[in-house]
Amino acid sequence: MIRSATSKDTPQILETWLQASLLAHPFISSCFWRSWLNDMEQIYLPQAETYVCEQYDEVVGFSSLVENHLAALFVLPMHQGRGHGKRLLQHAQSIRNELSLCVYSRNTRALTFYRRAGFREQHERRDFHTGEFERLMMWIREPERIPS
Repeated sequence: MIRSATSKDTPQILETWLQASLLAHPFISSCFWRSWLNDMEQIYLPQAETYVCEQYDEVVGFSSLVENHLAALFVLPMHQGRGHGKRLLQHAQSIRNELSLCVYSRNTRALTFYRRAGFREQHERRDFHTGEFERLMMWIREPERIPS
């Protein structure tokens, strides 16, 4: 089930973000991710529209939108590969007509995931915080075709 996040979900969202970030980005120091936990809690999550994916009353993943930007989509490592990320992404696509996101160029698993969901790469740039290259990707809803 996907639902809007509440403040009581914050500890699990933060734990999900940290565990998934460490797994997906071994090319970035774990100290970097841990140093951003407070900012995630105090700055980024409060300004985002966040949704959680629950399974058996446990938060197993989340997505955060800032306007039309998919700022985060993370699933607990032990729950990855079971369709939770896909459901979260489909939910975001169902409530927006277009989405942008940034993904590290070395995160090939995420690049493949987003390409399969219809995202197209726009350009590559260097992330200010990590020095790693990241790719800006875009998705735009296809217009509905009216039968002729």
